[in-house]
Amino acid sequence: MNNIFIIIILMFYPLANLLAQDKYEVFRKEMSLIEKQENEYRKVIWGENDFSQGYKDSIYKKHQVLVKEKVEFAKNAIRENRDDERFLKVLDIYVRNFLSLDEFETELKSFSTKVQKTETCQRNFEFIKYSRINVPGKPCIDFEMKGHDGKTIKFSDVYKKHKLVLVDFWASWCGACRATIPSIKKMYEVYHEKGVEVVSVSLDDNKEAWEKAYKEENIPWIDGSNLLGWKDPVALWYAIRGIPHKVLVDQHGIIVASGFHQLGSLEYQINKYLNSHKD
Repeated sequence: MNNIFIIIILMFYPLANLLAQDKYEVFRKEMSLIEKQENEYRKVIWGENDFSQGYKDSIYKKHQVLVKEKVEFAKNAIRENRDDERFLKVLDIYVRNFLSLDEFETELKSFSTKVQKTETCQRNFEFIKYSRINVPGKPCIDFEMKGHDGKTIKFSDVYKKHKLVLVDFWASWCGACRATIPSIKKMYEVYHEKGVEVVSVSLDDNKEAWEKAYKEENIPWIDGSNLLGWKDPVALWYAIRGIPHKVLVDQHGIIVASGFHQLGSLEYQINKYLNSHKD
């Protein structure tokens, strides 16, 4: 009798295991339907069309409700699958941007011990650690990289010689990064003689692509790369999730400000610092 019972369990175990593994795929399919509806709303709100502003406003309200529902759907899926590493990706894509650093850490620690030990989860814990020290008033982390001439560039050697240094993280494949270069050039022309230097750090992993972009953009400031892409420890040390990303550092190696999605705010910070640190 016991043997028959064991055989029955073994017969159904693969099916039960498959169902457990399919939870992620079920989530993906259901989320794709939500995102499909979200894209339809976006076409109305931001696409080229003849819809009235009143109609667009009404769709915008529906879109906002849907976004909240999407986040809640993702949160519920995460809560029900704390032992599945794949749901770290769900946390990263759908929920992370709505969480503070402390909340994000709490979410990670709510996963099973097995998942917390994975490389993906450990990377997130490292990101949190470095995010907490990459804030204005804290010392920056020194780093080295190779210039286009093959020589080593040590960041501390640069910032010690200038009042301010703008660190610009970019890559040849990043269209948004390259789109900001003309504006940085204008800023450079005005402020370089006032003691401001620019150091761009490429997150490329292809030397030919990096060299080609550097020449095409005709970059006049210091540019270097370790050609490690996102595996470059500098990206981790500066807690970078996306590029372009910019950091202002003073001559003592102290972080003045970071981020700068609007270059106007960058010039504001440069002026503010220079005016308060006149010789």
